[in-house]
Parts: sequence; C-alpha cells; structure tokens
Amino acid sequence: MSDPSASEGSGAKMGPMPMQHRIITIAIGAIVSALLSSALVIATAKAGISPGVSPLVVLFGWIACGAYLGPRLRPFLSLLQVTGSGGVAVSAGVVFTAPIVQIFAKNLGIDIPPVDLPVMILASLAGSLIGWGFVGLATERFLTDPKLPAPEAVACDRLIQTAAEHPDHRPPVLTSLAPGLMLGGALKALLHFKVLPDKIATLNLGGWGTGVALPVPLSPVYLGIGALLTVPTALMIFGGSLIHGLATAYSGANEMPDDTYRWVGGAAMCVAVVWSLARYSVEGRRARRNPAPAAGDLDASLIALPPETKRRQMIAIAIGAVGMLAMMGMLGATIVQVAAIGAVAIILAAFLSSLGALLSLQVGASASPVSGTTFMGMLVLSLTGLGVGLTGVSGVTFLVPVVVATCVAVCAANDASQDYKTVQLNGFRVSDHLSGQMVGLAVGAVVVPITLSIAHQSLGGLGSPALPCPQASFFATVLSTLFLDGTIPWGPVLVGAALGVVAVVLEEVGRLRSALLSSLALAVGIYLPAEIGCGIMLGATARFIATRKLSSSTHTGILSAAGLITGYSFTALAVGLAIVLGWDGEIGLAAEYDPSTAVPRTIGGGLLVVTLAVITFNYARKWSPLDSDSAGGEETSV
Repeated sequence: MSDPSASEGSGAKMGPMPMQHRIITIAIGAIVSALLSSALVIATAKAGISPGVSPLVVLFGWIACGAYLGPRLRPFLSLLQVTGSGGVAVSAGVVFTAPIVQIFAKNLGIDIPPVDLPVMILASLAGSLIGWGFVGLATERFLTDPKLPAPEAVACDRLIQTAAEHPDHRPPVLTSLAPGLMLGGALKALLHFKVLPDKIATLNLGGWGTGVALPVPLSPVYLGIGALLTVPTALMIFGGSLIHGLATAYSGANEMPDDTYRWVGGAAMCVAVVWSLARYSVEGRRARRNPAPAAGDLDASLIALPPETKRRQMIAIAIGAVGMLAMMGMLGATIVQVAAIGAVAIILAAFLSSLGALLSLQVGASASPVSGTTFMGMLVLSLTGLGVGLTGVSGVTFLVPVVVATCVAVCAANDASQDYKTVQLNGFRVSDHLSGQMVGLAVGAVVVPITLSIAHQSLGGLGSPALPCPQASFFATVLSTLFLDGTIPWGPVLVGAALGVVAVVLEEVGRLRSALLSSLALAVGIYLPAEIGCGIMLGATARFIATRKLSSSTHTGILSAAGLITGYSFTALAVGLAIVLGWDGEIGLAAEYDPSTAVPRTIGGGLLVVTLAVITFNYARKWSPLDSDSAGGEETSV
C-alpha cells in the first residue's frame, strides 16, 4: 500500500494503492459485504429501514488492521468502505420490492410462491450494473458542487482521519460490539423459543373508537436501528407510529379496510417526495444561474474519469440493460412489452439513480427518499405495463423484477455518492475505487436473494408478523388496486396528503433551525407496523442518554447498535437455515412456555435491554478519539 503521512490533511492528493494491495483490500471488502448484506436482509424486512454501514465498515477495518497497517491504514479504509458497504445497498433495494409477489399472493388468498432465485439474482445484478454505471458517469457533476453538504461522507472522512492519526487507538470492542452481538443473538434465541414475550408493554393512549394501542417491542433490531438514527429522525418516525395507531383505531371502529393506514402513509410519502424533488429542482436551477466557487481544498483531478473508465461505465449500463431485457424474456413477455417496459425502466433507472445520488449528498442518506422515489418509479412502470396489456396476478409477477432492478439501481447510487465523496475528501482518486464498489454490489446481488429465500421459507413467510416488509406490503396494496380493478380509498388518501403537507412544513421549520425533521420519516412511520416506531424511539433514547447528542452525531455507539442488529440477524439466519435443512424449529423449552409468566418475564426482558443498552453506549462514550462532533448522522435508507 501507499504510505501517506499521518499528518496530511483531508483533501491532500494521495498516490495510488499498489495493485496487489488493492486486490487484497477488495477481497476483504467482498467478505464484509457478504456478511453485512445477508445479516441486514432480515433486519430490513423486519424494520422497513436499512441502516447504512460505511462507518461500521471503517471501524471494522480499523479494529482488524489498525495495529498492522499503521500509517498505511488510510488508503485501506478508503477502499474498504466503498467495497464493504455495496452489498447493503442491494439488500435495501431487494427487500423494499421483491416481497411484493409473495405479499400480493397472500392478500389474495392464493398459493404463495417461493422467491424466484434466478430471476431475483439477475434483477439485482442488472440494477447494480445500471446504478453503478450511471452514478459513476455523474461523479464529476455531483462531487464538484460545494453546496451539497454530504453529511455522512464528512462524518466518515473524519473517522478515517482519526484512524490514520491514531491507528493503535482502536475502538473498544469488548465494551461495545461484543456485548451488542451477544445481547442481540441471545434475545433472538429467547424470543424464538418463547422464553421472553415479544413485547415489553402496550401503550394505551386512548383516542377514536377503540383507542390507540402502541406495542413496545422487545427487539434488538429496532433498538439498534433507533440508536443509529438521530433523535429528530426517530421522533418523526415515532410520530408516524402515533398516526398509524389513530388510523388503525379509527378504521377498526368504522369498519374500514385493515390497510387504511397504508394509504394514509403512502399519500403522505408522495407529498414528501414531490416536495423534495421540487425543492431540489429549484435549488439546482439557482446553483446553475449563480455557480458557487469550487472548493479550494479539493483537487479536481480526484474526480476526473479517464476515457477508458467512462467506457467501462457505459458498457456496464449496456450489460445491465441487456440483463433486464433478458429477464423479461424469461418471464414470457411479448416483444412489445419488452420494448415498452424495458425502455421506460432504463430511463427511470437513469433518472432516479442520478437523482438519488444527488439527493443523498444534499439531505443525507438518512433523509434520502429511496422508498419514495421507488414508489414513483413503480407507478410509472405499472401504468406502462397496463398500457401494453399486463393484468392480474401474472402482470404483477412480471412487473416486480423490473421494479427490483430499478430500486437496486437507486439504492446503489444512494450509497455510492456518499462513499465516493468520502474518497474525494480523503485525497484519493474516485476512479480507483469504482471496481471495489462493483464487487461489493455483485456480492450483494447474489447473497441477498439467497438470504431472502431462506428467510421466506423458515421465518413465517414474507409479509408475516416476523417479516412484515412494510414497503413491499404497501406497494402490493397499490398494485392490487391497479391490476385487479380495486377502488382507491380517496378519504384516507386525502388525509395522508394533508399530513404530508404538515410534515413538509415541519421539515422546513426544522431546516430554518438547523434540525433535520424528515417529512419522509414521518410518512414511513405511518405505514410501518406501530411497534417499530416505538422500538426505534426506545433505541434513539438509549443512545441519547449516553451521548447527549440530538442532531449532530458522533460515532459513539455505532458498534453497540450494529452488534444488536447483527447478533439478532445472524441468529435468525442460523435458525432459518436449520429449519430449511429439516429442523422443526422447536425445543422442549418452547413447548413448556407458560403464558401466565409473561408479565414478570416481560418486565425482566425490558429492563435487561434498556440497562445493557445504556451501559454499553456509556462505555463506548469513554473512548475519546471519536467523540468530536461530525456533520451528520449515519446512513439510513427509508
């Protein structure tokens, strides 16, 4: 590896990494990508939120190689965070959309199909190639705009700087990651075997009709994801849960459909996304009319793409497009359907992936409207499909893989823009890191569908209480209306649109006060199961008690929170794999479970989670090098 001085500042141009060291780093990143993407499939299906992992990957590299690499750590971490985070982007793209098929069938009461592995892997690879290609070609555009704050990239850059300056002062694994992993895994086992109930309590808030009941879950996934979010974002999601409870209570008391809350949340999400797009368009027009001076501390050559690199990006887009067309042919589409839907899908992928990259740098990945932009794309693709003769169950089954490819492209761009900005801030050429990003994406494109299939077979099925897949559940509701001549419930839609306007006003007021109150977070909270918002608020509160940070974020507690999520997910994956291989999923202890002991076990479990979480975050707080303020929170896609 190159040997940059530890004293070189951010933005100083660094020499290229030797090829042998690049290959080793990318190989390590591919392993990290496979592990994290497989673990987060279950977490994303359960919570409807995919936490970004670039800071976590940096911390892992620092822990594993800091003492060995010393001053050579900086280029290693820069390339590792690009490669290791790629698979998680695929995880978000697939889990947000692929379960539509199974949930759609479940809602209709027909046979629920398995996850079509060849089609899902092909869709994931096609989306990865298209997103990687388009965001690569747009690199020079979005990395030269000094008005894009790139909060996660700045935070990750500071973390890498700290690691390079203090390679031996590594994070306290024994007081953060290790207890998080053990607690997350142990709680999943105790919940699976019914030693502990799955809820700490139920908050009865009163309200319309039957009243508003908000379950407080005993889930390390929700606790961990909440700890990765800033408190304002968690509050907005929790506010959405309150609205969810009101909508559910009102619809139940008035004999309205059970999915009423989804239409409320979906309408609010549409308003939030349209506002984000409109505001970005206006600000972009202003920037073009009054261009800001280029940042003086960044070398323009760092983001310049050589002609051969641009050719590779275009070839990747072409291969991805061919793969998407081939996939549609495999599903039995006519030539007209392949031509029409394929053309629209590629145009959408180009527009939405570039837009996703820019929005991620503008508002931060935690507020980037991935599910919202995907929803808009799905509507356009659905109308195109209806126009060329797609109908019924077969029409939805055909359309979903195309939506998966589009969503993966958007999520890949959402992740890549922050990672490339981190590379630029660290003084390395972005073009030297593109191959690492593609390897991470390709690994995720294979691992994620396989993990999703295992989860579907063994953990109750996609769309079940164990794997609610909130985005896919809402999308399935919309497609059922479009493809089965359903009726749009305009009352809930109008209520949701009004709530979306309120959320946008809150976001703009918060912006004036330098607080990120994401309107999309409120909308997502509405169509998430109510207990998710409560669990996320609990996790955010636990981290706040330890860090006393509301909006700005240190990296305190990342390892603790990641341990909770990863420990739970790997235990769930291990249980699922054992069930697929023939285990019945039961032991004697589960059969002896006595519901009459639920109350003391619930209290004990709740106190255990809260106490250990706060203690763990407080131990991590004592680690000084990372306790300086950064520019933003960790990456999260909603």
